[in-house]
Amino acid sequence: MVPPLDPFALGLLALAVAVSMVALGYGIAELRLAVLVFRSQPDSVLETPGGGPVELRGTAEPAGGVLRAPFTEAPCLAYEYVVEEERDSKNGRHWATIASGDEYVPFRLDDGSGSVLIEPPGADFRLATDDRIEVDGGTEPPAPIARFIDRTEAVDSENTSIDLHVFELRTGRDRRFVERRLEPGETVHVLGTARYDPSPSRAAGDVNAAVGIDERALSASRWLRLRHRLFGHPFVISDSSERWLGVRAGAVGLAATLVGVAALGFAIAVAM
Repeated sequence: MVPPLDPFALGLLALAVAVSMVALGYGIAELRLAVLVFRSQPDSVLETPGGGPVELRGTAEPAGGVLRAPFTEAPCLAYEYVVEEERDSKNGRHWATIASGDEYVPFRLDDGSGSVLIEPPGADFRLATDDRIEVDGGTEPPAPIARFIDRTEAVDSENTSIDLHVFELRTGRDRRFVERRLEPGETVHVLGTARYDPSPSRAAGDVNAAVGIDERALSASRWLRLRHRLFGHPFVISDSSERWLGVRAGAVGLAATLVGVAALGFAIAVAM
C-alpha cells in the first residue's frame, strides 16, 4: 500500500504536473510549427481567396500608415521592445526586464504574383533584434530614448548623479534598450488563416482576401482554444528565413518537450 503524501509532497507533485503539462503543450506546438515549415512550400498569394491555412513569403508593404519604433524612431509595420536594467544580487550582477511591449498595424504581403492584407492581431511575432542600445547610468540617453522615457510611466530616468564638488558621482543604473522591427520592404514569412474578403482590395494586384488568426483560437470555449493550440494552424509573422524559423522552432520545441518529460518523470517518482 502506498503511504499518503504529506502536504509538501502533494504541493511538489502538483507543481511538477503543472510544469510538465505547460512544457509539453508548448513543446508540441513548437515542434508542429517546425514540421509545418519544413514540410511545406510557401503558397501563392493568388490562392488566398479560397480561404483556409496558408504559408506565405514575400515583401512587407504598408497598407496605410506606419509606426515609429520607440528607441530609433525608424518607420516600421510592427515592433517589439524590451528595457533591461543591470542590478546587483547575492549571485552577482544580472539584467532584469523592467518594461516591454509591442505594436503593429495591418500591412500587405506581396509575393510577386499579388498582394494580400495581413491582419496582425493575435499573431506570434518572431522578429530578429535590430538594435540593442546600451546607456550607462548617469548619462544622457539618445533623444528618441529620452522621449520614450518621458512618455512611459514604468521607465524613469537613470541620468542621475551626486555632486561631490571634487567630482560628480554617477548614481543611475545601466540599461539596455532592445528593439525588434518589421520594416517596409523587408522580407516576411507568414503562417496564418486566409478568408475571402473583397474590402481590402483597392489597387491592381490586390487579392480579395485577408490573412489573420483562426477564429477558433478566439473561441469562448477553453477546450476549443486548447485544441486549436495543440492541433490548429498557427499564426506566425517572422522576418527570419524559412530555414531559421523552422530550426529555431524545432530546437525550442525539443527542449521544452524534454523539460516536460523530465517534470512528468519527477511527478511520477514523487507519487510512488
